[in-house]
Amino acid sequence: MNNLSGFLELLKGPLKILSGNGKLMAITAILYLIFYSISFTFYTYSSNPLITDLVIIFRTLVMEHPDTPEYAKLLVALREEIGIFLGIKTIYVVLLFFIMILAQTTIVIISSSYYGGVNLSLKELLMKVSRTWTRPFVTSFYVQLLTLGYMSIFFWPLLVPSLLLFNHRTFLIILLVFLGILIITLYLYLSVVWSLAVVVSVVEDSYGISALGKARELVKGKMVHGFLLNLFFVLGFMVIGGNQYVFTWILSIYQFMAYSVFYFHCNNKMKPSEGLEYSEIPSAPVLNEDIP
Repeated sequence: MNNLSGFLELLKGPLKILSGNGKLMAITAILYLIFYSISFTFYTYSSNPLITDLVIIFRTLVMEHPDTPEYAKLLVALREEIGIFLGIKTIYVVLLFFIMILAQTTIVIISSSYYGGVNLSLKELLMKVSRTWTRPFVTSFYVQLLTLGYMSIFFWPLLVPSLLLFNHRTFLIILLVFLGILIITLYLYLSVVWSLAVVVSVVEDSYGISALGKARELVKGKMVHGFLLNLFFVLGFMVIGGNQYVFTWILSIYQFMAYSVFYFHCNNKMKPSEGLEYSEIPSAPVLNEDIP
């Protein structure tokens, strides 16, 4: 399988899963959309008044003299409003993280049942999700830390040239574009293992560092397929834009399914075993029929 055909197989795989498990996938998608919409509505209606108040306070603060009592009161009010806003933002981010973990766990389990030839009922699916979600949660937390560390490391290569070459705008722009492309490309390459590790955490009894190590072993020889998959979805999200929430949600679900397919493509020397786990096909020794 060459790189292009392998990549196309990964994109076609989710369609096969949908054809075999359409009902469960539809229920998952609807619940995902409902919970996402509720959390987004909560955040919007909670944060918009605070943002308006912050703008008013900032404008008033600019016009006040620093030595006046009104200025001190405005500073106190500003700190309080910022604290409340950050609290709401934190709750929203945590909610989205949990929703994403539960959705991805559910989709990977459905995909695993398709490849294992198992027909799950809704009750069985919910039970498996309740027993499994903590593993991808831990692994996703590790992935977020790795992403944060990666961004922190490459913050300086962007900042230092910006300070040193501030007066050479043309050269600075060319350099920043080159560095930006390099950083994004490397991130897409590294995140192949990181994304696959979350799938490993659902299908196999491993999580955290162990899942990351197993994902790194599985992806050997198929890293280009994963990179093309990441590139495809990044371009897809860019085309959709940040305001098209329904299409973003649909593409996210398709991405979860595609990475589930990618796991089973990487694990193509495995066979279904009990539960969600996969183990290597044992090879029995060939016995000579003439031996008594």
